[in-house]
Amino acid sequence: MTISQIKIHHFRNIDHAELSLSRHFNYIIGDNGSGKTSLLEAIYMLGHGRAFRHIQSNRIIQHEQPELILFSQIESANQQTHTIGLSKTRNNENKIKIDGDEGFRLTDLAKLLPIELITPEGFDLLTGGPKYRRAFIDWGCFHHYPEFVYLWNNLKRLYKQRNALLKQSYNYNQLLPWDKQLVPVAEKISQIRADYTQHIFPEIIKTCEDFLPEYQLNCLYYQGWEHSSDYAEILYKQFERDKLINYTSLGPHKADIKLRVDNIPVEDLLSRGQLKLLMCALRLSQGEYYSKQTGQSCIYLIDDFASELDNNKRNLLAKRLKLANSQVFITAVNQDQITQMIDENDKIFNIKSGIIS
Repeated sequence: MTISQIKIHHFRNIDHAELSLSRHFNYIIGDNGSGKTSLLEAIYMLGHGRAFRHIQSNRIIQHEQPELILFSQIESANQQTHTIGLSKTRNNENKIKIDGDEGFRLTDLAKLLPIELITPEGFDLLTGGPKYRRAFIDWGCFHHYPEFVYLWNNLKRLYKQRNALLKQSYNYNQLLPWDKQLVPVAEKISQIRADYTQHIFPEIIKTCEDFLPEYQLNCLYYQGWEHSSDYAEILYKQFERDKLINYTSLGPHKADIKLRVDNIPVEDLLSRGQLKLLMCALRLSQGEYYSKQTGQSCIYLIDDFASELDNNKRNLLAKRLKLANSQVFITAVNQDQITQMIDENDKIFNIKSGIIS
């Protein structure tokens, strides 16, 4: 999937912009604070319904404007053309149109426009809490297993109800009817995640061999409770503890990925530059696996391309991105950082104080 045109109204410091884009590489050049990342966020919002730096509407809608408006024309691998329109008000209300029709949800945007994001804050994927790595897994599960969204929404509902009941229950039998519904949903979600990680881990390890040949990466999936234990039995045994904290302590909502080298967590071993390459390896592997399985390309957004990387590492990443044959958006402070990457199919946009040329 590629974006051929985008129109932006009242998004951060971008009052109005209308761009025709390359289906290959698009470079956004400008000083810090000029609006480079805002342009990436506008593209990201088309596929997610929200920005990646701030969730609150008031932080992204231009001052004194009632709403922001985004519009794009996208093209699929089989040459089908679609239009996406998205508006967001200060009350955080979304209005989504696809091909001129209303009534769509944020999940419809995500299905239509798969996006991989690489930012300086993306180190959280490796050094942050488990929720960042769960989100990474669930991106793949969402795109490869149609039933995953329904199961996950059902699971969240059941946990919310169970946690509320924990505050009122005196013995486990009062929770048993809920747990009988919860267990099969939790086990199915864990099964889907395990299946996805079984396929994506070899791809990640292979990419890591190219990016960081000096290290042998090991990837492990933790489902949120001991793999050999029955989840129904876990819920029963944890009742007293869960009641004490008013929260279900074990389950798919605690899943994680363990990334290690020689049994050492990667965040304790690798430098900042190496961590960025590993983060890129995860994102690229996931996007490339998506493309192989679906026949559709993934869009890559890379903010501050040059940070943490020397020239050799930049060239290595650029080469891999070129081979992915996907649409890529890259921001940089000056053109010297990306000169060696540019070819005749690419486009360069300069931005200053929210004005793009």
